Amino acid sequence: MSGAIPTSSTRQVCNELRQACTYGATPRIVINTGHPASPTVEIWQCSMCGHGVTRPAMDDVSILYAGRESEDFLARDPSWVTQIKTVAFLRLARRLVSFTQGPPMIIVDFGTGSGMLARSLAAIKSDARVFALDFFSDPPGPMEGADYLPFEKASILTGTVDLLVCFHVLEHDDNPGGLLQKMIDLLRPGGTAILEVPNIDCVWTPWFGTACANWYAPFHRVHFSRRSLATLLTRHDLEIVDEQNICGPTIAFSLANCLGFRPGAAFFAIGLLFRPVQWLAEKLTRRPSALRIVVRKPAKANSLQASTLQRGALPDKPQESVERSTSSSE
Repeated sequence: MSGAIPTSSTRQVCNELRQACTYGATPRIVINTGHPASPTVEIWQCSMCGHGVTRPAMDDVSILYAGRESEDFLARDPSWVTQIKTVAFLRLARRLVSFTQGPPMIIVDFGTGSGMLARSLAAIKSDARVFALDFFSDPPGPMEGADYLPFEKASILTGTVDLLVCFHVLEHDDNPGGLLQKMIDLLRPGGTAILEVPNIDCVWTPWFGTACANWYAPFHRVHFSRRSLATLLTRHDLEIVDEQNICGPTIAFSLANCLGFRPGAAFFAIGLLFRPVQWLAEKLTRRPSALRIVVRKPAKANSLQASTLQRGALPDKPQESVERSTSSSE
């Protein structure tokens, strides 16, 4: 793999001059992943904007998620962990909804993973349609008020979505610009998108080295800096509404990697124990474990009429979702 310098055709544009990223002659880090589809990877980082890429590139990343066996689909939590996460996700859902202009009636969780965020959004917005999107033909489990769609069928939502949330998904594709455009196409004019990605400049990457959870190789195909993320979004004509520093579960996952274990309840507890220290370190260094950014699609003339027409073409809510909503209100 030595010398696999990212080619100009795959380089991120890193500034307003549209100059390609400069990756230098050697990768920042080499990681032995143990994954049969990509056992060894190199991560290259631009010396100008800090953007990183994982090489070798993959034409189709869906092979990495076969059978939902990656950590993106955690489904083995004990009940006490699930309860804590449920409370946290409900709080998060309320914060996300507050960024929209007016009450969102169509919400999309793009790359739903375990489905917990989609279910939380459906729980707090019973008057809205919540759609969970992902690779697979079937949902990750009971969606409890949310509707599941595979990516290949998401085109029925084109131009109708009031709020799209995309948490730790954009970094999973070698072509983040193309993936972002698919999200933009779903938004109605004036619609809001909220994206969150790991931060390549996280304070913990030097501490944990190849075991740092932010690398998550080979699944993370690109690695955003604050500057490279903002550049990607503004190049797609999105208005940046807000930027936030996020303290994620980096220590818990990184410790698990260091010790050769899969993350579980014990590491979740350790993460909770160290969270005040982690939060303070990230606050003082201004190097958070994750970056969250709120953007808005430009509004256009007659956008309300167009959005209303397209919404009318949406499929009826599945009968099982209607029954759940009815029973929960009784």
